[in-house]
Amino acid sequence: MAIPGRKRLLRISGGNEIVNRGVVRLLPKPKVSIFICGCGHTGSTLLARILAAHPDIFSVRRETSAFVSSDGARWTKLSAVLLQAAISRRSVWVEKTPNHIHYTGQIIETIPGARFIVVTRDGRDIVASLGQRYEGDFDKAFQRWIADSKASMERVEKGESILWRYEDFIESPALSIERLCRFIGVAFDPGILNYHQQPVIWGREKAVRTPHSARRHAQVNQPITDCRGSWRSSLPMEVACRFDAGEARKIMGYFGYAQADRPAGVDHQT
Repeated sequence: MAIPGRKRLLRISGGNEIVNRGVVRLLPKPKVSIFICGCGHTGSTLLARILAAHPDIFSVRRETSAFVSSDGARWTKLSAVLLQAAISRRSVWVEKTPNHIHYTGQIIETIPGARFIVVTRDGRDIVASLGQRYEGDFDKAFQRWIADSKASMERVEKGESILWRYEDFIESPALSIERLCRFIGVAFDPGILNYHQQPVIWGREKAVRTPHSARRHAQVNQPITDCRGSWRSSLPMEVACRFDAGEARKIMGYFGYAQADRPAGVDHQT
C-alpha cells in the first residue's frame, strides 16, 4: 500500500477524531508493534534509546501518552506517530510510555497484535528515584509503584509480553538486549549498545527544561551507568521498611527481589 501524501496527512492530523481514526486505519504499519511500559524510573527511556539505534526499529523519541489522552487527542497522536513509522519503512515500531501499562487492553483493541516489554526494577530504587522527582513525597512514589507493579503483573500473566529487569540488563547488557531482540523478531546488533556515540535529542525540544527532563536528556546520551542500590543512600528508612511486609513484599517476590528462593534472573515470558 502506498503511503498517503505526507503534507496531506500532516494537514489533517490536528483535525477531528473521525479523520485521524481513519488515518490510523489506512496507514501501512510496520509488521511488529511494541510498547514499552511498566513503572516509571526503571530504565525504560534508556531501553527505548538503545532499541532506537537498531536499523530495523523505529522508536518514538518521546512519550506519546496516546492512550492516557482523551479519544480525540489519542487518534491525533497515533496518526502522527504512525505516519513517521510508515515513512521510516522499518519493520518494527516501538513506543515508550510507562503509564500505558494501565491501558494494554485498549492498545490491543486499537493495534491488533501489539506486544509489550514490561519494565521493572528493584522497587526501593524506583521509589527512591520517584520520591526525588515528587519533591520528597515518598508515599506518592510508593503508591505509584504499587499500582504500576500490579498492572505489570497482570500484563505478564495475560501474555503477549516479556519482562525486562533493569538489574539483569546492567549485569549483562548484550544478553539482555539479545533476548529482547528475539522477542521482537529482529537480529541482535551489538553495535546498538554504543548508542551514546551518536547523541540525539530525546523528547520535545524545550527552551527551558525541567530538572527531570534535563536528566532524561543527559541519560540517553551517556554510556550505560550502574545505578543499582542507589536507594541505600536516598530512601528514608521508614519507607524502605515498607517493602518487607504485606503487598509490597509479595510484589518484590514476584519480580525476583528480596527472596532467597527465587533466582535473580527470573524470566517471565509468554
